[in-house]
Amino acid sequence: MSIPKHKVFISYYHADDQDYKNALLKANEWYDLFDDYSVHENEVDDTGLTDEQVRRIIRDDYIQDATVLVLLCGQNTKRRKYIDWEIHAAMYDSDVNPKMGILVINLPSISGNQGMIACGNDEEQVMGDSYTIWTPIQKDITYIENCYPYLPHRLVTNVARTNVSISIVNWTVIESNFEKLKYLINKAFNRRKTNEYDHSEPLRRKNS
Repeated sequence: MSIPKHKVFISYYHADDQDYKNALLKANEWYDLFDDYSVHENEVDDTGLTDEQVRRIIRDDYIQDATVLVLLCGQNTKRRKYIDWEIHAAMYDSDVNPKMGILVINLPSISGNQGMIACGNDEEQVMGDSYTIWTPIQKDITYIENCYPYLPHRLVTNVARTNVSISIVNWTVIESNFEKLKYLINKAFNRRKTNEYDHSEPLRRKNS
């Protein structure tokens, strides 16, 4: 059975992880994995803007029609306010812009220090038996923070929810077979409507 393509927005920290974004786009040229909706490079000046105004700008102008957010997670990803804004916008559900599926990719800088999550036996087989995988994962924030120290906090709180499924895969798994990435994007897409995200936490207003 062929796997459909989906509209993907790639969220990442430009200063650290641009090479991995470039590698994904190059793989997409070769293997036709997804429709790239990562259209922005400019930053938003949030001076005087409410959280709702920031969310609308990110979702309506930056993420636009994307249906899956792929987060490239490195050492400093969780410290960036723009990453938090993009995750928040992906979780927000409206008639104009419905909530998105989310897939996290651990980059090599952290893959030895942050585990993977497979949401189902089929994903576990795709990721491989030789990796540490929690499925089902303990739905406890402290436990998740300890196991996933580089995961942005908004994702930590949502991975802890019983009605949210977000997979985390290591870069080394997908770089050897990018069809696995296409499969995991499709699974994230299929879960987008049933995930009951909590996006109530205020937006980050500073980098750390």
